[in-house]
Amino acid sequence: MQHKTNTANVNNTLNLSLFISRRYLFAKKSHNVINLISLVSAGGVAVGSLALVVALSVFNGLDDLIKSLYNALAPDLKITAVEGKVFTTQSVDFQQIKTLSGVAFYSEALEENALLRYRDKQHIATVRGVDSVFLRRSGIAQSIVEGEARVQRGELNTAIVGKVVAMTLELRPQFFDPLWVYFPRRGQNLHAINPATAFNREHLRPAGVFSIEMDTDSRYVFVPLPVVQRLLGYEHGEVSSVELYLAPAANEQSVKREVQRTLGADFRVQTKAEQNEVLFRMMQGEKWAVFFILFFVLLVASFNSIGSLTMLIIEKKKDVGTLRSLGADSRLVRRIFVQEGLMISLLGCVAGVAMGLLLCWAQIQFKLIKLSDSFVINAYPVRVQLTDILLILAAVMLIGYVAASIPARYLLKKV
Repeated sequence: MQHKTNTANVNNTLNLSLFISRRYLFAKKSHNVINLISLVSAGGVAVGSLALVVALSVFNGLDDLIKSLYNALAPDLKITAVEGKVFTTQSVDFQQIKTLSGVAFYSEALEENALLRYRDKQHIATVRGVDSVFLRRSGIAQSIVEGEARVQRGELNTAIVGKVVAMTLELRPQFFDPLWVYFPRRGQNLHAINPATAFNREHLRPAGVFSIEMDTDSRYVFVPLPVVQRLLGYEHGEVSSVELYLAPAANEQSVKREVQRTLGADFRVQTKAEQNEVLFRMMQGEKWAVFFILFFVLLVASFNSIGSLTMLIIEKKKDVGTLRSLGADSRLVRRIFVQEGLMISLLGCVAGVAMGLLLCWAQIQFKLIKLSDSFVINAYPVRVQLTDILLILAAVMLIGYVAASIPARYLLKKV
């Protein structure tokens, strides 16, 4: 019974303080400057909240875009050797991996830097030997801008070339000139009189040109896996990586642990995120750096509410005396003015978030802010994330509470 009485008293006190603080907020003040400062304070919070919503949503969109670009060629799981560049898959362990639950497709790859020659042009690139699984499961087919995604046409070996490589070599798939690939012979020193003897070479027919992002487009050329193995002097089954594509319902981390357990400590198993870990961490770091910069902008804007509440407390000096005469304790009086400060911050935050969401929607629907024609998309990407909105609300309420507590705590002692 006593507990219910105490709970009722607390609720009544909260309702009373909320009622009075709401009246103070919307009632006309004797000095119009107080209304003006309150409006400026709410406006500053609104602008800061709007900026946070837009900035974080754009970073989310850019993060998705960059992940999609860098993950276009990345498998779900990538296996490489901890030591050395090449390893053999002719073992029982790798045969077991193919049958693991969750593994839908198994692919092998071998890559090495090589000299490319097309007509009278030369270029150094990374030549990557791939199999048919890679062509079917990776995003290379969707990235073709000219020609087709194939590394073999009947008995003819073909190549898929990055857009920047193709531009450097002035290569077009429609032309019939061969693309020559030169690999240094292992253990062979360069001969001063006849340097060509230090290289293995083979010509391929350019089949297609792909475009994903600048770094990939300027580095890679995809050719049949047996061609690279033969030119480098490796046996069948000697590769630089094994790539696994998982079933839609498979748990990535569970399959990774099972693969690692099967292969042991001599091999490294990486997820898509881990294959580009530095890039993704940098993107997240930039996003949070922007958040904290705008957070301090909100903090500065909230100083206006300190001035507004200070002047309101001075104006309501007689009301405070009346409330105390009626039995109100210091906590109730302080809560009234703290709640008013929170209301100012909340109104500004809600208005800012609403305008920010409206701007994000307009950008998604109408592509208002464009990018250059040379970029992979024509407008800034945007993705609104609920956790960002909740974080903004929490940050604004924290700042509002601190800003309101300062004058309420110290000035009321003197009133």
